[in-house]
Amino acid sequence: MSKLVEKLHQISRGSTQPLGFKGAATASSQKSSPMVLIAVLPEGDASAAAGGNGNADAWLVKEADSQVLAALGQVPWGASLEKGTEKELTHFKEMGCDFLVFNPATAPLALLGDDELGKIVEVEASLGDGMIRAIDKLSIDAVLIGGDSELSVHRLMVCQHVANLVHKPLLALAPLDTPKEALEDFREAGIVGVVVKLGGGGEKGLSQLRLTIDSLPPTRRRRKERIEALVPYLGQGTQVEEEEDFE
Repeated sequence: MSKLVEKLHQISRGSTQPLGFKGAATASSQKSSPMVLIAVLPEGDASAAAGGNGNADAWLVKEADSQVLAALGQVPWGASLEKGTEKELTHFKEMGCDFLVFNPATAPLALLGDDELGKIVEVEASLGDGMIRAIDKLSIDAVLIGGDSELSVHRLMVCQHVANLVHKPLLALAPLDTPKEALEDFREAGIVGVVVKLGGGGEKGLSQLRLTIDSLPPTRRRRKERIEALVPYLGQGTQVEEEEDFE
């Protein structure tokens, strides 16, 4: 399984602490980050990869040349499918790619049958509800909410809307200087990871964002989950009371 996808599922489910004193010590030493941080590497900038390692959970690259991959070290990396050909898909797999981000309109159907690579579909806010719901029925591991990364109420509404329709780990494009409050809002809307683009000297900003993410408090249970869990129970209880009153 893709290392990135495994981490996304771990954060989506929430980490479970093992029992016992030894288990507690192990859990504290292997504490999972509250959100995944994926950095988009400027094309051919191996120095940015070397400077940002230790802060990014994964890298998204355009060109998988040997110099860049050497700078990434053991950090999982993925690529964006551009032409959407099977040849391009095979090339990335041979280079050691961990996941692919793809446009559903151009990605080859063969991609969905690949069990080795993580499959992340990028969707726009304009995509119809039925098309977004269809993602749940396909062999797709996660969803990246594309479009404008500007922090606005509309952007948060888009994230919440997609979260209401699909039950896959959700990623969102975000600015490198996203503040803590905005990250908390994204997380409460169902976002488990952010994708940020590095510019000149972006390594410092990436380091700060890593610290901000790791300082996030535990997430609250989402209102949607509480409703789904309680409504059937309350409905049954109400029916029993009515029958007893009738007797």
